[in-house]
Amino acid sequence: MFCDRCGTTVPASASQCPRCAAPLAAVAIVPAAAPRGATAWISDGWNAVTANFWVFIALTLIYFAAGSTVPILLQAPLGFGLQWAALRQVSGRRADFNDLTVGFNLFPAAVLLALTTGAIVISASLCLLLPGLIAIALLQFPALLVLDRKLDFWSAIKESASMSQKHFGTMAAFLALEICVILGGALLCGVGILVAIPVMHAATAAAYIDLFGLREETKAAIAGGGPR
Repeated sequence: MFCDRCGTTVPASASQCPRCAAPLAAVAIVPAAAPRGATAWISDGWNAVTANFWVFIALTLIYFAAGSTVPILLQAPLGFGLQWAALRQVSGRRADFNDLTVGFNLFPAAVLLALTTGAIVISASLCLLLPGLIAIALLQFPALLVLDRKLDFWSAIKESASMSQKHFGTMAAFLALEICVILGGALLCGVGILVAIPVMHAATAAAYIDLFGLREETKAAIAGGGPR
Protein backbone atom coordinates (compact mmCIF):
# COMPACT_ATOMS: atom_id res chain seq x y z
CA MET A 1 0.00 0.00 0.00
CA PHE A 2 0.91 3.66 -0.31
CA CYS A 3 0.29 6.56 2.07
CA ASP A 4 -2.62 8.63 0.76
CA ARG A 5 -0.88 11.83 1.88
CA CYS A 6 2.77 11.51 0.87
CA GLY A 7 2.95 8.43 -1.38
CA THR A 8 5.38 6.48 0.80
CA THR A 9 5.23 2.68 0.49
CA VAL A 10 3.94 1.19 3.75
CA PRO A 11 3.23 -2.33 4.98
CA ALA A 12 -0.41 -3.43 4.86
CA SER A 13 -0.39 -3.97 8.62
CA ALA A 14 0.74 -0.41 9.42
CA SER A 15 -1.71 1.89 11.18
CA GLN A 16 0.06 5.09 10.18
CA CYS A 17 2.59 6.28 7.61
CA PRO A 18 6.19 5.97 8.85
CA ARG A 19 7.11 9.16 6.98
CA CYS A 20 4.30 11.67 7.66
CA ALA A 21 2.37 9.82 10.43
CA ALA A 22 -0.95 10.10 8.55
CA PRO A 23 -3.49 7.45 9.72
CA LEU A 24 -3.74 4.95 6.88
CA ALA A 25 -7.30 3.91 7.63
CA ALA A 26 -8.55 7.46 7.18
CA VAL A 27 -8.82 8.15 3.51
CA ALA A 28 -11.49 10.77 4.04
CA ILE A 29 -15.15 9.73 4.02
CA VAL A 30 -16.22 13.18 5.17
CA PRO A 31 -14.59 16.49 4.26
CA ALA A 32 -11.67 17.71 6.34
CA ALA A 33 -12.65 20.08 9.14
CA ALA A 34 -10.02 22.51 7.87
CA PRO A 35 -8.75 21.99 4.29
CA ARG A 36 -4.96 21.85 4.28
CA GLY A 37 -4.55 24.28 1.41
CA ALA A 38 -2.93 24.68 -1.98
CA THR A 39 0.69 23.90 -1.11
CA ALA A 40 -0.29 20.70 0.71
CA TRP A 41 -2.39 19.57 -2.28
CA ILE A 42 0.43 20.22 -4.73
CA SER A 43 2.81 18.35 -2.43
CA ASP A 44 0.39 15.41 -2.25
CA GLY A 45 0.15 15.40 -6.04
CA TRP A 46 3.92 15.40 -6.47
CA ASN A 47 4.46 12.63 -3.92
CA ALA A 48 1.70 10.48 -5.41
CA VAL A 49 3.01 10.74 -8.97
CA THR A 50 6.68 10.25 -8.12
CA ALA A 51 5.73 7.13 -6.13
CA ASN A 52 4.48 5.58 -9.40
CA PHE A 53 6.43 7.72 -11.84
CA TRP A 54 6.72 5.70 -15.05
CA VAL A 55 3.12 4.54 -15.03
CA PHE A 56 1.92 8.14 -14.85
CA ILE A 57 4.32 9.18 -17.62
CA ALA A 58 2.92 6.43 -19.84
CA LEU A 59 -0.69 7.30 -18.98
CA THR A 60 -0.05 10.95 -19.82
CA LEU A 61 1.61 10.06 -23.14
CA ILE A 62 -1.48 8.04 -24.09
CA TYR A 63 -3.70 10.93 -23.03
CA PHE A 64 -1.75 13.40 -25.21
CA ALA A 65 -1.69 11.00 -28.16
CA ALA A 66 -5.46 10.69 -27.97
CA GLY A 67 -5.81 14.46 -27.80
CA SER A 68 -3.80 14.89 -30.98
CA THR A 69 -5.95 12.40 -32.91
CA VAL A 70 -9.54 12.64 -31.58
CA PRO A 71 -9.55 15.60 -29.16
CA ILE A 72 -12.98 15.17 -27.54
CA LEU A 73 -14.21 11.65 -28.20
CA LEU A 74 -10.99 10.00 -27.00
CA GLN A 75 -9.36 12.66 -24.86
CA ALA A 76 -12.41 13.30 -22.68
CA PRO A 77 -12.89 9.72 -21.40
CA LEU A 78 -9.13 9.22 -21.14
CA GLY A 79 -8.99 12.41 -19.05
CA PHE A 80 -11.53 10.82 -16.72
CA GLY A 81 -9.35 7.72 -16.58
CA LEU A 82 -6.25 9.75 -15.76
CA GLN A 83 -8.17 11.53 -12.99
CA TRP A 84 -9.33 8.17 -11.62
CA ALA A 85 -5.75 6.86 -11.65
CA ALA A 86 -4.64 9.96 -9.74
CA LEU A 87 -7.47 9.56 -7.20
CA ARG A 88 -6.51 5.93 -6.60
CA GLN A 89 -2.84 6.80 -6.14
CA VAL A 90 -3.60 9.65 -3.74
CA SER A 91 -5.93 7.32 -1.84
CA GLY A 92 -3.19 4.79 -1.20
CA ARG A 93 -3.67 2.34 -4.08
CA ARG A 94 -1.21 1.95 -6.94
CA ALA A 95 -2.55 3.33 -10.24
CA ASP A 96 -2.23 1.11 -13.31
CA PHE A 97 -3.06 1.09 -17.03
CA ASN A 98 -6.54 -0.35 -16.45
CA ASP A 99 -7.52 2.92 -14.77
CA LEU A 100 -7.31 4.72 -18.08
CA THR A 101 -10.34 2.80 -19.41
CA VAL A 102 -12.67 3.90 -16.61
CA GLY A 103 -13.81 7.00 -18.47
CA PHE A 104 -15.23 4.93 -21.34
CA ASN A 105 -17.79 3.53 -18.90
CA LEU A 106 -18.89 7.14 -18.37
CA PHE A 107 -18.49 8.18 -22.00
CA PRO A 108 -21.56 10.48 -22.39
CA ALA A 109 -20.82 12.34 -19.15
CA ALA A 110 -17.13 12.69 -20.01
CA VAL A 111 -17.81 14.16 -23.45
CA LEU A 112 -20.62 16.46 -22.28
CA LEU A 113 -18.49 17.65 -19.38
CA ALA A 114 -15.53 18.41 -21.65
CA LEU A 115 -17.70 20.32 -24.10
CA THR A 116 -19.58 22.29 -21.44
CA THR A 117 -16.62 23.25 -19.26
CA GLY A 118 -14.62 24.13 -22.35
CA ALA A 119 -17.41 26.39 -23.56
CA ILE A 120 -17.70 28.07 -20.15
CA VAL A 121 -13.97 28.74 -19.87
CA ILE A 122 -13.68 29.98 -23.46
CA SER A 123 -16.72 32.24 -23.09
CA ALA A 124 -15.35 33.69 -19.86
CA SER A 125 -11.90 34.16 -21.38
CA LEU A 126 -13.37 36.08 -24.33
CA CYS A 127 -14.48 38.73 -21.86
CA LEU A 128 -11.06 39.13 -20.25
CA LEU A 129 -8.27 36.92 -18.93
CA LEU A 130 -9.40 37.22 -15.31
CA PRO A 131 -12.92 35.81 -15.84
CA GLY A 132 -11.38 32.87 -17.68
CA LEU A 133 -9.05 32.15 -14.76
CA ILE A 134 -11.95 32.44 -12.31
CA ALA A 135 -13.92 29.91 -14.37
CA ILE A 136 -10.98 27.49 -14.30
CA ALA A 137 -10.64 27.90 -10.52
CA LEU A 138 -14.34 27.10 -10.05
CA LEU A 139 -14.35 24.08 -12.36
CA GLN A 140 -11.60 21.91 -10.86
CA PHE A 141 -13.82 19.08 -9.58
CA PRO A 142 -16.65 18.10 -12.01
CA ALA A 143 -14.92 14.92 -13.24
CA LEU A 144 -14.30 13.74 -9.69
CA LEU A 145 -17.88 14.51 -8.71
CA VAL A 146 -19.08 12.31 -11.58
CA LEU A 147 -16.66 9.54 -10.61
CA ASP A 148 -17.34 9.72 -6.86
CA ARG A 149 -20.94 10.92 -6.42
CA LYS A 150 -22.35 9.76 -9.77
CA LEU A 151 -23.69 13.24 -10.55
CA ASP A 152 -24.77 14.14 -14.06
CA PHE A 153 -22.42 16.51 -15.88
CA TRP A 154 -24.41 19.69 -15.17
CA SER A 155 -24.97 18.93 -11.48
CA ALA A 156 -21.23 18.20 -11.18
CA ILE A 157 -20.40 21.59 -12.71
CA LYS A 158 -22.75 23.39 -10.31
CA GLU A 159 -21.48 21.49 -7.26
CA SER A 160 -17.85 22.19 -8.17
CA ALA A 161 -18.57 25.90 -8.60
CA SER A 162 -20.52 26.07 -5.33
CA MET A 163 -17.80 24.42 -3.24
CA SER A 164 -15.02 26.40 -4.92
CA GLN A 165 -16.84 29.67 -4.22
CA LYS A 166 -16.89 28.80 -0.50
CA HIS A 167 -13.09 28.38 -0.58
CA PHE A 168 -12.34 30.84 -3.34
CA GLY A 169 -9.14 32.26 -1.85
CA THR A 170 -7.70 28.79 -1.43
CA MET A 171 -8.81 27.74 -4.91
CA ALA A 172 -7.29 30.88 -6.44
CA ALA A 173 -3.97 30.09 -4.72
CA PHE A 174 -4.25 26.50 -5.91
CA LEU A 175 -4.77 27.63 -9.51
CA ALA A 176 -1.78 29.99 -9.26
CA LEU A 177 0.43 27.12 -8.10
CA GLU A 178 -0.92 24.86 -10.84
CA ILE A 179 -0.02 27.48 -13.45
CA CYS A 180 3.48 27.71 -11.99
CA VAL A 181 3.90 23.94 -12.18
CA ILE A 182 2.63 23.82 -15.77
CA LEU A 183 4.91 26.69 -16.82
CA GLY A 184 7.84 25.04 -15.05
CA GLY A 185 7.14 21.82 -16.92
CA ALA A 186 6.90 23.66 -20.24
CA LEU A 187 10.24 25.38 -19.65
CA LEU A 188 11.98 22.00 -19.28
CA CYS A 189 11.99 21.56 -23.05
CA GLY A 190 8.31 20.61 -22.82
CA VAL A 191 9.18 17.21 -21.34
CA GLY A 192 8.26 18.40 -17.87
CA ILE A 193 4.63 18.65 -19.00
CA LEU A 194 4.50 14.84 -18.86
CA VAL A 195 5.11 15.17 -15.12
CA ALA A 196 3.17 18.38 -14.52
CA ILE A 197 -0.13 17.08 -15.95
CA PRO A 198 -0.44 13.99 -13.70
CA VAL A 199 0.79 16.01 -10.71
CA MET A 200 -2.09 18.45 -11.34
CA HIS A 201 -4.58 15.59 -11.53
CA ALA A 202 -3.27 14.07 -8.31
CA ALA A 203 -3.22 17.46 -6.55
CA THR A 204 -6.83 18.00 -7.63
CA ALA A 205 -7.71 14.58 -6.21
CA ALA A 206 -6.09 15.55 -2.89
CA ALA A 207 -8.04 18.82 -2.87
CA TYR A 208 -11.25 16.95 -3.65
CA ILE A 209 -10.79 14.55 -0.74
CA ASP A 210 -10.19 17.49 1.60
CA LEU A 211 -13.19 19.49 0.41
CA PHE A 212 -15.76 16.82 -0.47
CA GLY A 213 -14.66 13.59 1.19
CA LEU A 214 -15.19 10.20 -0.48
CA ARG A 215 -18.22 7.92 -0.54
CA GLU A 216 -17.83 4.45 0.95
CA GLU A 217 -18.70 2.99 -2.47
CA THR A 218 -15.87 4.97 -4.03
CA LYS A 219 -13.42 3.73 -1.39
CA ALA A 220 -14.45 0.16 -2.25
CA ALA A 221 -14.09 0.90 -5.97
CA ILE A 222 -10.63 2.39 -5.42
CA ALA A 223 -9.61 -0.83 -3.70
CA GLY A 224 -11.19 -2.88 -6.49
CA GLY A 225 -9.90 -0.84 -9.44
CA GLY A 226 -12.97 0.87 -10.88
CA PRO A 227 -16.00 2.97 -9.94
CA ARG A 228 -19.34 1.27 -9.39
